[in-house]
Amino acid sequence: MLGEIPIGGAVVKTISIFLALINSLFAGFLIALDLSYSGIHQGILWWSFLKLSAASVIIVIGISAWLGAMGSIQPGLILLGSVFLIALGPATIVWTFHVALTTGNMEYHMVIYGGSLMVQGMSSLLGFGNEARIVTNS
Repeated sequence: MLGEIPIGGAVVKTISIFLALINSLFAGFLIALDLSYSGIHQGILWWSFLKLSAASVIIVIGISAWLGAMGSIQPGLILLGSVFLIALGPATIVWTFHVALTTGNMEYHMVIYGGSLMVQGMSSLLGFGNEARIVTNS
């Protein structure tokens, strides 16, 4: 029909690329925030390493989504990153609620960020999944 917008393909890829930009910028902000406030202290070294590595992986996945839209990388690599984001999004939300219950400090921006990661992963999975199926069938 004339008024319908197809959910597959270009629309979902556009949503994925937009969220990749937003999530990568926010991950860079979290890296800068973590390094500027606390620095690297011996007592919380593992926690800082975990946060910095997760934010770095989010940035790499965002870059791969951009490159995948241009056709520079295989869609299979993007799908692995999408599955990681689908798992990381709810984990971020659950961790935020855990911190809120134990400390009483609710960080609503992290709940939104976790949802954004999950939506980016799902839209990337739906947008690039058809291309991966075509590549594997050839």
